[in-house]
Amino acid sequence: MQPLSPRYQGYRSFDYLEPHTDYKVFDLAPEIGRVPSYDLELSDEQAGRVTRILTEHMAISLHEHPKILTKDVTELRAYNRTGRNAIGFEGLARSGMTALFDNFMNGTNCVTSEHGWKWDDVIYDLGLRYADLAKQDFVVLARTVAEIEQAKATGRLALVAGLEAATMIENELDRLDILYGFGVRQIGIAYSMGRPTG
Repeated sequence: MQPLSPRYQGYRSFDYLEPHTDYKVFDLAPEIGRVPSYDLELSDEQAGRVTRILTEHMAISLHEHPKILTKDVTELRAYNRTGRNAIGFEGLARSGMTALFDNFMNGTNCVTSEHGWKWDDVIYDLGLRYADLAKQDFVVLARTVAEIEQAKATGRLALVAGLEAATMIENELDRLDILYGFGVRQIGIAYSMGRPTG
């Protein structure tokens, strides 16, 4: 297992709020150790090389969902409806990454609607995630390459906001400018939504 970043101070999502009062509490899947770790069987020399690469160079993941899901999958919809998805800060602090493109709730955001990708739901998702990020000092929102480089230089992890589809734009092209103003730097133009069967 990758060691914890020394910059990570142990923050957990919503530590600044009162559980059961400010938000509904769900039993979440374990953030660390949920599945057995995979032994790559690296020699000491190979492990040293990996550590050196992660230390000296940037490692960027272009598609992530760093949220922690519910232990009971049948509670996932109710959990998503709260708009408060916990971020796996400890897992991120063990990742060795420099930056990640967070694709947020993607099509599962159903805060105000039963159907994902509604404008209000995307705004809720961005706003609540940013509020959580603002309360800690390890993961930083990056809007530019320079901010990713600054995160690396200071031992932090840069989060680049992205969305998997442009559905919420509808016919309102100004929404692209609004999302850009909110820090979104990547957006897909299409998303595959399966039809219900039966």
